[in-house]
Parts: sequence; C-alpha cells; structure tokens
Amino acid sequence: MKEGRRRTDAPAAWSDAPHQRLYAAAGAVLGLGSPLGALALRGWLAAPSFRASWALQELGANWLFYAYMAAGTMAAFAAFGWVLGLRSERQRAAGTLMSARMDELRLQSVTDALTGAYTHGHLCGLLERELRRAAAERAPLSLLIADVDEFKRVNDERGHLIGDRVLKETAETLAAHVRSGDLLGRYGGDEFVVIMPGADAPTALAIAERVRAAVARYGAGATVSVGVATCGAGERRSVEELLHEADMNLYQAKRDGRNRVRDRRDFPPPPPA
Repeated sequence: MKEGRRRTDAPAAWSDAPHQRLYAAAGAVLGLGSPLGALALRGWLAAPSFRASWALQELGANWLFYAYMAAGTMAAFAAFGWVLGLRSERQRAAGTLMSARMDELRLQSVTDALTGAYTHGHLCGLLERELRRAAAERAPLSLLIADVDEFKRVNDERGHLIGDRVLKETAETLAAHVRSGDLLGRYGGDEFVVIMPGADAPTALAIAERVRAAVARYGAGATVSVGVATCGAGERRSVEELLHEADMNLYQAKRDGRNRVRDRRDFPPPPPA
C-alpha cells in the first residue's frame, strides 16, 4: 500500500517542484548530448570496419576532451535552464496568486458581507439547480426559512450594531447546526434560507428544530421562527412554490407564538408571477 501511494504521489511531487530545478535538470541532460553527439558523429565518419575499436581508442586518447565538453555543456545548459525556470516560476506564482484572487472575488460576489451566507440571487440559483438535480435523481429536497423574532425591536432598542451582531451570530449558529452539504443563504434582512438536498420531511423537520433550539440557546439573546417545505422524491415543484410554502409555514410559526417550527403543506399555491 505504501509503495502504491508513492507511485500515485510522484507526478504531483514533480509538478509542484520549483521550475528552476526542473529546467536546470532538463538542461543538464540536454547538455550531455553535445559530447555524445560529437563522439557519434566522429564514429560515423570512421571506417565501418574500425568503428568498434576506434571508439575505444578515441575515448582512451581524448577522454579529457570529452569530459571537458560534457562538463561545460551540461553546466551551460543547466544555467540557462535555471534562468528560464526562475522566469517560469515567477509566472506560475503570479498565476496562482491571480487565480486565488479571482476565487476570492467570486466568493465575495455571491456571499453576504456581514454574515458570510450566500446572497439572495445566488441562493435562488442554487435552489433551482438543486431542484433539477433532485428531479433527475428522484430524490427529496427540503428547505427552511428562519426569521429572527422581533428583529425590528432589537434594532430600535439595542441599536443597529447589536442588530448586526445578532444577524452574524444567527448565521454562524445556523451554519454550525445544519448538515455539511446544506446550503445557507441570507434571503432578506433578517431571514435566512437553508437548502437541504436529499432531506425528506422528517429529516428537514428534525434539522429545523435543532437549528431553532441552537439559536435560542447560543444566539445573541434572540430566537428564530422556522418554516419548512419539502419536495418529495419524484415530485416536481418550482422554486416559487417551495419558497412560498416555507414562507407560509414561517408566518404560521410567528402567529403561533414565535420560536417554533412549522411544516404544514395545506396552504394555497402562490399567485402566478
């Protein structure tokens, strides 16, 4: 097993090696071709019947010349390769830095600056993608909408800085208590959506209740009301239908006293867009 792992990791090790070392090594190998080429050419010009004995005589008589040629050309080609490698390594480092910066900018463009959750627009795109995948795989998909209870009062009485802290800590608590493959986004001012691929209704309800209890216990003095909606395996539902159902369940949780979870499915469909 260890030997197999070394063979698997060898190409990666070579690809990660500094380019100046790789180019210098390649240059040294190419430089060795100069004395070998000279010896081969002189041997080709010699009489065919004497080539074997000529080669031994040539090396015996002129070994210092061939050694000097080999050392000189290998050193020259290695130095040239080192210079080219340094240039290539700088370009690779610049490309890696640029790629990391592009990834960072892309992440910033789809995440909320305060909470780190996905933005509304990106979240809706993810939900549409996951609904298509669920339909193709005939798998369930659920989502929840969590709304901070009486958030306006928090802002009015404790100030917007405390309100921002409540939102940030709520998002962090949500992220810590959903599954690793779930997708968290900020849907509105104080509303968060969690997309749960592969989660059926009982699983979604259990996750929602775990989230509600965690926010009540660990949040910055706030609670959330949670509405849940589920698209069953083989069922085809639109983004609007699923969000509408979760939203109606959220309002029902608010009407029932806040800090609770609701998952009814008997609401009227959303109005046509």
